[in-house]
This record gives sequence, C-alpha cells and structure tokens, in this order.
Amino acid sequence: MERGGEVLGGLHSEGMSGSVRQINVASEPSTPYFLRVDWTEDLGKGFTLVLSDGSSSWYGEVSEEDVTSGANRLGVKRESYVEDLHQAMTSGGREEGPENVYLFQLSLDHGCLSYERKTITADLVRVGAVDLHPAPDPVELSRQIMGQALGQLTDLEAENRFLLEENKSLRLEHQRLLAEMTHHVEEVEKMQKDMFSRFVMVLNKKKDKIKDLQDTISNVQKQTDQGVKVHHRVKGARVEPEAGNMMMEQDEEEQSQSFHPSQEPTVLIRGVSSQPSSIEDLFRPEVKSQVCYFLAWFPFGS
Repeated sequence: MERGGEVLGGLHSEGMSGSVRQINVASEPSTPYFLRVDWTEDLGKGFTLVLSDGSSSWYGEVSEEDVTSGANRLGVKRESYVEDLHQAMTSGGREEGPENVYLFQLSLDHGCLSYERKTITADLVRVGAVDLHPAPDPVELSRQIMGQALGQLTDLEAENRFLLEENKSLRLEHQRLLAEMTHHVEEVEKMQKDMFSRFVMVLNKKKDKIKDLQDTISNVQKQTDQGVKVHHRVKGARVEPEAGNMMMEQDEEEQSQSFHPSQEPTVLIRGVSSQPSSIEDLFRPEVKSQVCYFLAWFPFGS
C-alpha cells in the first residue's frame, strides 16, 4: 500500500509529461477503459500508468531497466523500442489510427496489462507488459484522471484555436496571392494580345511590301519581254531609208565603185625613187620615158 501511495502521489507531478486516452481491451470489447501514462523525460526513462473503467482503477510502473530488457528481448534498437512504446501508450483516438496496429490484453484478474503490435502479415508481437495493482482510492484516482483529461482537452482546444487562426491567416494570404496572381495573369494576357496585334500589323505591312515588290518585278519582266519582241520584229522587217540618207549612200557607192585596183601585174620603174626630190626630175628623158610606159599600162579614168 505504501508503494502504491508513492506511485499515485508521483503521478503527473511537476516536470512530468502525461497523456490520457481511451483504449479498447480485446478481452472486453464492450467495456471502455481509460489509460493514463506519465513520464519524466521520455518513456525510455521509465513511466507510470493508471487504468480505469470508471468504477475501479489499477496502477503500474515500468522502469528504465524494463525498457532495456524489452528491447533486448525483441532484438531491436532501444530508440526503436521506445518509439513503439510511445505510439502504443499515447497514440490513438481515431478508428483508422495506431490502435489498429497496437492491441491491449487484460488478464482476467486485472493483474497484468500487455500491449502487442500487429505486423504486416497480421501476426501479433508482444511489445511489453506491466503488472497492475488495485488503486487504494479509485474515486480520487478517477478524479485525477478526469482533471488531467480536462486539462489536456483545454490544451487541445487552445491549440485548435491557434491552428484555426493560423489557418484563417493562411487562407487570407492564399486569397491575396490568388487575386494577385489573377491580376498578373490578366496583365500577361493583355500584353500577349497587344504584342500579337502588333505582330499581325507588322506582318501585314511586310506582306503588302512583298506584294508591291512582286508587282514591280512582274511589270519589269513584262516590259523586258515586250522589248525583246520589238527588237526581234525590227530585226526581221525592211526599213525604208530617208532621202538624205539615200544620197549619202549613193555617194558612198560611187566612191567605192570609182576606185578599182588593177588586176594587171605590177610594173616596177627602175631608176625612179618613190619620192622625187624635185619637179625637174620628172621631166628628165629617162624618167619621162618610164612614166609614159607606166601610164600606158595603167590608164586612169578607164
């Protein structure tokens, strides 16, 4: 009894953490049980628990040595074993939560509470067990559990209000960002439309300019083709010369016909140079006879 008083007196004292939750015992599924767990630093340093069904209460204690031996028995690291203990003792409350993974078994005499973990293959692995003792004052213990539960509920409500305010602030910020993003999207669409209209305008100008250049090239090509046809037509036609041009052509023909080089053999005049030094040389007897002979062979004007 003295040991039980020490344990109950140390429940949720200054500097300790604790939690209260409702659990389902596999052997008594219709009876709701409330489990209260208290620890100093973490569950690895040891913890105390109280189990109550509303009319009766039981308490138990798990030491640090018990935690270490439990990890060694399962062959796992101590940190992993402590994490399993934390999930089994403090998690739950929802139907689809850790309580579907961790199950509680209570002996018929309420002297032992064991907790097991369900594996992926649906096998049950015993995580640990704690010996229970009847509480000397179950009414006072139930009052403490109820007070701690109410305090925990108050803390949860305060945290919930804080989260609601934070959610509201985030929602307002989201709406502001959404409105700003919508404005930016509208500005971008407006800018894109303006740029597209300008692009279309520039493109139409370029198309008109290209069309004008094509028309100019076509006109030049037509003029060139017409010039070639006229040239061929003039080249094959007979052109009548004018009167002045006819006279000039007749004079040129008379001049060309007036000079006929003789087809007779050339006669060399011996003793006469190609350039006489004076007129008197032409009337010398020997030169005069040669000149007459030359004139006889090449008469002028015939």
